[in-house]
Amino acid sequence: MKLTVTGRNIEITDAIRDHLNGKMSKTIQDLGESADVHISLHVEKHRHMAEVTVKTKGCTVHADEETKDLYQTMDNVLEKIEKQLKKHKERSQDMRIKKGSEAKNKLAD
Repeated sequence: MKLTVTGRNIEITDAIRDHLNGKMSKTIQDLGESADVHISLHVEKHRHMAEVTVKTKGCTVHADEETKDLYQTMDNVLEKIEKQLKKHKERSQDMRIKKGSEAKNKLAD
């Protein structure tokens, strides 16, 4: 998995990278080596914004979040991404099962 972290009006420290890596290893662990994850952090006055884009083979998922706390923002946006990836995985598995049963029915006819 390729992880890219950029910051606008904020310096990306080792603590921020460690926090993101820890959360990513827990939440987004099934992506594989071909996944490209881009995280962008922005700070404007008292607003902390985070945008995450995950590109994998077959899908691209994007989420953004804005709160007053940087770490809470990162946690929330990673939860959103996790939900979207889980939903996509379930859909693709359902489609495989559906296509497999359709092929089995055609062979039976």
